[in-house]
Amino acid sequence: MTRTIRTYILCLMAFLIVGVGISWTTVLQSFVRFYNNEGTLFKIQNCLFPNPVTTPCFYGAIAFLICLVWAIYLYRALDRENISGSYIKLMWLLFASTIFGWVNVGYELYQFSQSPKGIVGCTSKVITSPWQSPCIYGSIMFLLSLIAVYTVVQKFKNKRDY
Repeated sequence: MTRTIRTYILCLMAFLIVGVGISWTTVLQSFVRFYNNEGTLFKIQNCLFPNPVTTPCFYGAIAFLICLVWAIYLYRALDRENISGSYIKLMWLLFASTIFGWVNVGYELYQFSQSPKGIVGCTSKVITSPWQSPCIYGSIMFLLSLIAVYTVVQKFKNKRDY
């Protein structure tokens, strides 16, 4: 395997690690805040803040974790088998995750246009600017990860890089 491909794969994993950090920090803060206000984690309806399990951030955090574990597995298997097809599948998961993230950013922007004083994001805190939302940073990490994995797939397709 060439050094170029390894470098792009390491960039992919770095973006995913940052995404896992952003998303799970947000989700854990949401769970703590929810538990402190509701006294349980199992309440879904009639809550002061939404249960974190019902927020897009929770599902984005799961997607980041799955992608990171998958990328680490593929990196460790680089020299043992032909795994370019597995990187293509990872690319499709990252593509879907990127779309999911940016749709949520779009929805938050719509909410800001309706309520310019602020909205309650998935952290259950009032966000007064779209740039305060962890959703935009997670979406950026999904996009950068998608670009990195796409580059890896293209490098695998070019025989000259083997």
